[in-house]
Amino acid sequence: MKTSISVIIPAYNAGKFIARALASIENQTCAAYEVVVVDDGSTDDTYLRAKEFAKTSKLNLVIERQENQGSATARNNGIRSSCGDLIAFMDADDLMYPDFLEQTTTGLSRYPHWVACFSDRDVVDSHGRLLAKDLDHPKFLAISKNDMGQGFFELADDALFSKILAGSVIPMTIVCRRSAVKAVRGFDETIRFHEDRLFLLELIKLGGKFGYTTDSLGIWQRHDANKTGTGNSLRGIESSDLILRKILADKIRLNLSPQELVDVHSARKHLASGWMYAASRARSATIFSIGYRLLSERRITLGCFLKAIARYAVAAVRG
Repeated sequence: MKTSISVIIPAYNAGKFIARALASIENQTCAAYEVVVVDDGSTDDTYLRAKEFAKTSKLNLVIERQENQGSATARNNGIRSSCGDLIAFMDADDLMYPDFLEQTTTGLSRYPHWVACFSDRDVVDSHGRLLAKDLDHPKFLAISKNDMGQGFFELADDALFSKILAGSVIPMTIVCRRSAVKAVRGFDETIRFHEDRLFLLELIKLGGKFGYTTDSLGIWQRHDANKTGTGNSLRGIESSDLILRKILADKIRLNLSPQELVDVHSARKHLASGWMYAASRARSATIFSIGYRLLSERRITLGCFLKAIARYAVAAVRG
């Protein structure tokens, strides 16, 4: 029986990108059974552009709207509205090259113990100029892999969970088995930034192996509206801290090893000093409340706190 693929796209103010994302799915050599676009309360014309695309598209396209609740909720609503055996996640400003679905589903078919399969991607700037390859990131290169042949590799690092605690280097243009997504209960809707990181960490602990192909089968475009942009650094750090706290609270279900628990605590401590530095650099008055909290939790020293306050004062004076 042929495997069916559902593509889920959360979209917020993606009017500039949504049609090209959908066109890249329409041009796949392996057709998606359905594509679910969830407009997350956009204030631009995202919904209208998606509806306009649907008028002439051969895709089985479902377009939904929700109040602005974040990508996690949008993805969960898309999952509930879909029925494919495999779920391909894609951001509205990303692109799939024509053989992305064919190659990733081939990997999942060839290796039944894989819970997810992804590929390398071209990282481009706002003008489409190539900046890098996604999987050339030093953190990804540090992960141990097994060569499965014919361009497929398997992440085989016993410390994989710990290595992506500080920041996922697994792209979210990824195909997962629905059974695995169900096992981890989808995405945590209380997290508005980096929700994919917790999802992937849970998949590692509760699912199975991840596979990937070295071929570059998609595009990740960097632009000012990216969540990972520098303007969102403080919100990103706050979400990262929340993720680490949630992992600790769920350590029994996740079956964390003693070493993984040590690594989570270490990641929280490392994040704390970076949080203070980011707050001072952003000239954010939250530096005081954040600093008092981190001091009380013994995650930063008094010296770190005073140094960050001094930086904040200097930046404020300079205006």
